[in-house]
Amino acid sequence: MHNINTVAIVLAAGQGKRMNSTLPKVAHLLAEKPLIIWAIESLMAAKIKNFIPVISPTQNLVKEIITSKKFSSNMNLQFAYQNEQLGTAHAVFCGAKLVMDLYKNQIPSNLMVIVSYGDTPMVKAETFKKLMDLHLKQNNSFTVLAFKAEDPFGYGRIITNANGELIAIREQKDCSKEEENIQICNSGILCANYSNLTAILPLIKNNNLAKEFYLTDIPIFALEQRLKIGLMVEDEEAQFLGVNTQEQLQELENRLILEKL
Repeated sequence: MHNINTVAIVLAAGQGKRMNSTLPKVAHLLAEKPLIIWAIESLMAAKIKNFIPVISPTQNLVKEIITSKKFSSNMNLQFAYQNEQLGTAHAVFCGAKLVMDLYKNQIPSNLMVIVSYGDTPMVKAETFKKLMDLHLKQNNSFTVLAFKAEDPFGYGRIITNANGELIAIREQKDCSKEEENIQICNSGILCANYSNLTAILPLIKNNNLAKEFYLTDIPIFALEQRLKIGLMVEDEEAQFLGVNTQEQLQELENRLILEKL
């Protein structure tokens, strides 16, 4: 079912200034394979065949890397362009607008969307499968993928009520002293019903210092609309290590080397 009624919006438009490189961030190699290819191959292994990578119009190299890769012949691919870096929710909005094109204006009523990242290459196919299965089983509007961090500093924290239900995602800078001790952190990855996602995205505001539209605001508006939000927590933190610097890239390279020993 997943490969028929699921589309992956892969965020890959980041400039990667902290990489100190002329290459787009997701074009950097991990074990001789571009980061973006790691991300897409994992989603494909989870039986997803419909893809909308969101890239910058100035990063033709990323498009070339993806189109030159010999993926399965039944892969459906559309590129979305984020002309300005206005945040994760804005990037997803750019991708969601192309779903109609991808499905030739015939959107399945039960269409799911997976939002993932081109600079988070180690998420396992099995994790994506579990996320989609849980989303369907619980009949959620949104299902957030979280993980338990040994040191949560810097991550967005998952805020739950007394019943363990997700009520907010709190960024590090906004956490209270008590919330800073929460070890369950946001991966940024989520599964959503297409209809619910496209209804919520326009409601998100950029009332923050960066003037960006954040995907982490989805729970606020979803709960206001009385939509059901699920939560899946993984123990394996290493899956969710992103790449923002050359040092982080080297750390992942070292992890892969150790796994092969």
